[in-house]
Amino acid sequence: MVERGIDALRIICPKKIATVRGQGPRYADILDGRARIYFLSADNADSIRGYGFDGVVIDEAPYVPINAWQYVIRPTISQTQGWAAFVGTPKGRNWFYDLFTRGADPLMPDYESFTFPSNGNPYFPEQEFIDIQQELPSAVFRQEYMAEFLEDSAGVFVGIEDCLKPEGACGHTDGTVIGVDLAKHQDYTVCIAGCPVCGDAHEIERYNRVEWPDQKQRIAEMAERHNALIIMDSTGIGDPIFDDLKRAGLKIQGYKLTNESKRVLIQNLMLCVEQTRIRWPESEGWQVVTDEMKRYEYEYSSTGVLRYNAPSGYHDDCVIALGLFAHGVTNIVRPTLSGGGLPTQEERDKARLQKLIKDAESDEERKELQEMASQAGAA
Repeated sequence: MVERGIDALRIICPKKIATVRGQGPRYADILDGRARIYFLSADNADSIRGYGFDGVVIDEAPYVPINAWQYVIRPTISQTQGWAAFVGTPKGRNWFYDLFTRGADPLMPDYESFTFPSNGNPYFPEQEFIDIQQELPSAVFRQEYMAEFLEDSAGVFVGIEDCLKPEGACGHTDGTVIGVDLAKHQDYTVCIAGCPVCGDAHEIERYNRVEWPDQKQRIAEMAERHNALIIMDSTGIGDPIFDDLKRAGLKIQGYKLTNESKRVLIQNLMLCVEQTRIRWPESEGWQVVTDEMKRYEYEYSSTGVLRYNAPSGYHDDCVIALGLFAHGVTNIVRPTLSGGGLPTQEERDKARLQKLIKDAESDEERKELQEMASQAGAA
């Protein structure tokens, strides 16, 4: 962070105006020492103690612990009655949000607040902004690019009801993907199988307190029944199970879950749900999936780390299995279909429309959908 600040200063100030000096701490003399800018890191907040500044700029403020501001940084401007500017992208509603709201309070005239979306920058490419909006889950886009403060803990998935479908397979014959999240005692092993073309899930197995040899047998039978590609959580206890199934000749790929890879997995699932790229039955046997999806939460830690989890006391095995299924569909299988090309959005929309026609509950609805398909060239 220190070097980034120095690099920014060098870009905007020629050497005759600002001269960078020192090692610990780094600083820049302005106009031959008429002013001085220090570059300090809140990672080691104690190193900031003892200074007195006319003003401070705290970059990436949401990541700075509140104690560093209250007990270390603020005292450096208290005696001088200096100013402070806090800069950063929202990370939930932490102390940075609390300060931001003061700028909108007429009873706190010493504070001012500003917010700017990324495309408020005239140098931000317009098409890039449009592409990002289409590719990211709405909550992520709103926070990272629209600079909106979202709740610290809130529901994750938008559009769940639109992803519910009648029971039954879709009829495509391009193979099957199975997402597998493993467990043995307290949690559940969940296997979700579905179509990589239209994203419809059509079979689920969920069980716990089953010994590993029996679990491997059940997973293998499910995969052989569908001639499927397995996408399995291969973290920890899943690693030897993955190895055994691979040695057995099954088509299988592992997915190791870390906080970062879990974030990627869940955000891909968020996008699939939001854009109805996957669906699952609304029947009783799948209600546990829908319930887990509706309960799922995200939260920011005190250090600004984003985490996705089920609420305390609940399971997220179905969410992870569905996420692995969605990962297999969107990142592994679809890109290899049709001779190696990724089906276009238009092709996926046509497939989805044909499935809706098949599932129509009335002749009138079916006729209306057929007219839409005809206009789109899908009939």
